[in-house]
Parts: sequence; C-alpha cells; structure tokens
Amino acid sequence: MERCIAAFSGRSERTGETYSFDDVYERLSGNGTPLLVIFSSDYDNFSIYSGMMHEKFPDSVVIGMSSDCNYSSEGFSEKGLSALAVYSGIECACGVLHEAGKRPIKYVNSVKDAIKKLGITEKESDRICSLEFTASVEYNEELVLDTFRDARGSLKIPLFGSSAAVRRGTDRSYVSLNGDVYDDECVFVIIRNLNGRIEIISENTYRSTGKYFMATDVDCDSKTVYAFDERPAAAHLASLIGVETPVVARDISRFPIGRIYDDIIYTATGRSVGKDASIVFGSAVYNYSKAVLLEPDDPNRTAGRFVDKISDIGFEPSFSFAVNCAFDFDIFADTGITGTFTKQIAEKAGIYTGVSGRNEQLGCANISKTMLLAAFE
Repeated sequence: MERCIAAFSGRSERTGETYSFDDVYERLSGNGTPLLVIFSSDYDNFSIYSGMMHEKFPDSVVIGMSSDCNYSSEGFSEKGLSALAVYSGIECACGVLHEAGKRPIKYVNSVKDAIKKLGITEKESDRICSLEFTASVEYNEELVLDTFRDARGSLKIPLFGSSAAVRRGTDRSYVSLNGDVYDDECVFVIIRNLNGRIEIISENTYRSTGKYFMATDVDCDSKTVYAFDERPAAAHLASLIGVETPVVARDISRFPIGRIYDDIIYTATGRSVGKDASIVFGSAVYNYSKAVLLEPDDPNRTAGRFVDKISDIGFEPSFSFAVNCAFDFDIFADTGITGTFTKQIAEKAGIYTGVSGRNEQLGCANISKTMLLAAFE
C-alpha cells in the first residue's frame, strides 16, 4: 500500500461536470481507505466535489477549499480538482470554527477537543501541525488565529493555512469538512506525523526596498492605518513609491508593506484608500509596529529560493502540502513559469498538492503574497 497518493484532473470546465472527480477517485480508490484527504477545486463545482468526496470516503477526514489554481505533483489548472490522500503514518483530528467572521472564539473547544483527542504534549512540536482553511468573510483571519492561539495555550503546535479563493466579483468563498460546505467558517485538521518530522517553510515573493517607517495611527479592528510616521498613510506611501497621493490606490497592491516582527517580514497588502488618505489592509497592522515598503521581486528568483529551501530541510519528504497566494500565480502565469514551478516543487517535495487563495496564515500571522509548504518526513 502506498503511503500517499496525489491525484489531479482539469477535465471539468463547466458547472455540474464531474469528469474531474471521476478521474481523481479512480486514482485514489485502489489503495484502501485514506486517513486524510485534502482537496481543492474551482469555485463553481466545489460543493459537488465536496459531497462526492465524503460519499466515497465516509470514514476519512476530508478537508478542502475553493482555490484559484489547483496544482500538484500531477499537474495544474484553474478548473477541475486536485487531491492528496494519506493512507498511513499519521494521526489526525479535525473540527470547525463557526461564525468565523464575527466570533469564532465561541467555538474554541472544537480546537481544544482535537488537541485532547491526539494527546499532544509540549515535546513533539516537530511532529505536529495544524492545517486550516478559512472562508474569506469580512477579512476574519485574525479572529481565527486568535482562537487557535487561545486553544493551544503553551503547546507549540505550528499552524499554516489559507483563506479560500473567492468567486470573481464577490467576497464569497467555500471551505469544506467531511462533506459539509461552509462560507463563514474555518475548518481545520491537526496532524501528527508518526514517521518523523514536519517542516514548514515560507518565502516572500516581494523584496524589501530598504525604506522603513512606523505605523503611528491604527484601527486594528478594521485593519485601517491612518498614519505612517505621523503622516497620512497614503501620502506617506505615495512619497516612498514616487507617485502622487490621488493615484496611490493603483499601486498599493504592487507595493505592499512588510510588517517586521523579530526580524521576520510578514507581507500585508493594501485593499483600498480612503478620502482621508487612510489605507485599509488585508492583514492587521498594529500601532507602533515597524514596517518596510516592499516591491516586486523577480518571479524566477523567488521560485528558486522557495525550491532551494525545500532542499535544505534535512530529510526527503514522503509527501508535502503547499499554500500559495493567488496573486503570485497570476504573476507566474504572466511570465510563463507556472508549469516549471510546480514541477520543481515535485522534484524536491515529493508527492504534493497545493491551494491558492486570498491570504496565507503562518503561526499567528495573516499574510499575503507568500509561499508556504509543509513537508512530512
């Protein structure tokens, strides 16, 4: 029996078509009952795939999210279905945080119960990880991360995940657990690797310009920054970018900021500019936090650094799971390196699948324009 199998199909291009599911199920079904299935698909057929996955694997933990690009060691496509099934060598426990856009903390016991079920101790942080997918409602990721932080207490349980991809022209996205589809929830699975370590790596796709500043007037709840270095936020960024304030709204996605904590840069992308020159970000920027203006890096260089980090983890992965920003895949598509990039990951990370959504989560940070990968020994 194979420990894990990745399966991919891009045949279903219209709503209601199930050719991709048929292809994926045929690949996964001949190896026994999986302990865990992680899947992603295009938005339109997500609910169909979710129900069919649970119907075929009723005794497995089946977790998934809508994705802008479905990619794996088997291929990539904006349409269709990608899945990774793990058949041995892990233990896992799953759950749901409801009302993720408002008060997921009410459901913190869902995470605590999963931790208790696995009997996690403080000595095994290199064998444990939490994978979560969050429906992108009201940019709720910080609320979800606070809930996980409260639940795990002093336990060092590494967390990584993604905000699900939204349907074009809307703010609605889908996540799923064991056949149930949600648009205002976070679904998660905590995984223990019985065969060795789990290593999580990350790589920013934007580089520092060396232009540093500080957030000096912030509303964290609305993720709004009113001032950098005591100047209106948009005016200050405009001066650093070299444009006029009225047009900075055009440039804030191309020039995100890097929040600096413990010498690590976490990317935050501007969403909109207010009439008062405030900027609403997709991630929380905290008052009196240090930041740096970022700029686009060469896609080939960032992809190369990411693949090199996989080579340096110190073991050969038996399987991996990747998270990437949808914005990055747009850049990779424009430069024609998507196919090369996904193949390079497979050469180093082994069997893998990946998702592409609106934001990424790593530890206690909600970030963007970042590549993540969890490798399982």
